[in-house]
Amino acid sequence: MSALSDKRAMRLVLKIAKPVFDYALPERCPSCGEISTDGTNFCAKCWPHIRFLNPPWCDSCALPFDYEQPAGARCAACLADPPIHDGIRAAVAYDGTTRKIALRLKYGGRIGLAKLIARHLVRHLPADRTGMIVVPVPLHWTRLWSRSFNQSALIAQELARLGGLVYAPDVLLRIKRTPSLRGLSGKERRKAVARVFRINPAKAHVLSGARVILVDDVLTTGATSDGCIKTLKKSGANWVQLFCWARALRDNGHTPPHFEAGDA
Repeated sequence: MSALSDKRAMRLVLKIAKPVFDYALPERCPSCGEISTDGTNFCAKCWPHIRFLNPPWCDSCALPFDYEQPAGARCAACLADPPIHDGIRAAVAYDGTTRKIALRLKYGGRIGLAKLIARHLVRHLPADRTGMIVVPVPLHWTRLWSRSFNQSALIAQELARLGGLVYAPDVLLRIKRTPSLRGLSGKERRKAVARVFRINPAKAHVLSGARVILVDDVLTTGATSDGCIKTLKKSGANWVQLFCWARALRDNGHTPPHFEAGDA
């Protein structure tokens, strides 16, 4: 009992002390750790090297265009093979710097980065948010137990708060633990995540005719998000758009990024 009381006392002290430390200590760049004073959280040296994604881009997959296009324009890949999603919205392009931020959140326990990511995503929310809910890509319970949090859920919760949307963390479930996707091709990744998601029967009613913002941290091959989207639409959602911190750009003439363990 004494040890339990000590732990509770320590948590209380940390809860009280954190706002003091946050006030007293300056914000630091999440990329390099230097003090950031411009209110963006990224220092002046790192900011120019982060590729923030904005229109003009493909209305479907958000692949950047090199020049202005008519509203609703789609890239050649989406026209040739229409995706199952209703749009991708990513804050930044996937590279070494933005991957580092995702991994610091995911494995480094820097959960405050979820708020940073959500602040950069909220600008991409549609103006019409009628019937819209925010759903995170779920973790299997064993990974959630070992990690103690779901990074996608942290981002989704803050995005819902900033956007005034309903946060629905327990609608989508991951019923199987997938193996590491490191080194697998897109086709192999899709096979690995096939039939690993299902809808929580107690929450299925909220999907009827719903518009869903599905939130993940990083988009590479899209295997995981496609599995989620198929499950959501099969269960009644009529529109699903994927929001993520960083997305790989593979079809615009640039060298494909190197995927590592932890990339989705």
